[in-house]
Amino acid sequence: MILINIDSLSTSELRNIAQQEAIADCNIMEREDLIQALVDKYESEDDNYIPEGQGEAPNLRYMAGVTDYREISKSVEGLPGVEELPEYYSETSIHLIYKNSNWGYVFWTISDLMKEKLEEVGATFKLIVTLRDKDGERDQYDIPITIEDTEWNIGFTSYGVDCTVALIALYGNESEVLAKSNTIHLPESYWLEHRDEMKVSDALFKLYLSIITTKEGVVIKNPLVSDIIAAYEEEDLSNE
Repeated sequence: MILINIDSLSTSELRNIAQQEAIADCNIMEREDLIQALVDKYESEDDNYIPEGQGEAPNLRYMAGVTDYREISKSVEGLPGVEELPEYYSETSIHLIYKNSNWGYVFWTISDLMKEKLEEVGATFKLIVTLRDKDGERDQYDIPITIEDTEWNIGFTSYGVDCTVALIALYGNESEVLAKSNTIHLPESYWLEHRDEMKVSDALFKLYLSIITTKEGVVIKNPLVSDIIAAYEEEDLSNE
């Protein structure tokens, strides 16, 4: 798709184009008159346009807006005011960012065209979080969202796994994957894998807990610490 915006051309460039199009008195016209003369000419040609293969091909157009002449895209490359347009102006996509061992951040956009279509069918939406370990074992959970939502914090329940998030639309008995995020790897917990070191060292245990302890001495709820303590409790019970 080619965007040719004659408003971006200089007066000299406009006069050169007008001369090529044989517009009378173009050498004495003011800028606005040149633009209007070119627009009038090409609008007139559009009315008499002959499809490719059924007559002579149309002249190159210098339109004040967006036009789609893929056949001539190579011919107009490099002309002033000509640039490639993206395939989508507002692409449907989703992105996942690692925040820390317990949380990730996901944000997304839904193209206006897609959003309009989904609103017409009364779609509902959700995120599907997928965690996959090195053996290929997979765990999934859903997060209901609305069409107005554009971001979410994802709580991680595992360590040493790959995580992806899919944006899903549901309508009737159908479901559609609108976009799938990049994959991020959640690192393994050193202390969960080496909890024996912490268990025999009060200094290490206190140092680790101090990171999540308030000034009042209250331990902030932390899934990783909960897992470590649960592992200690399980070991203690098995040793009784």
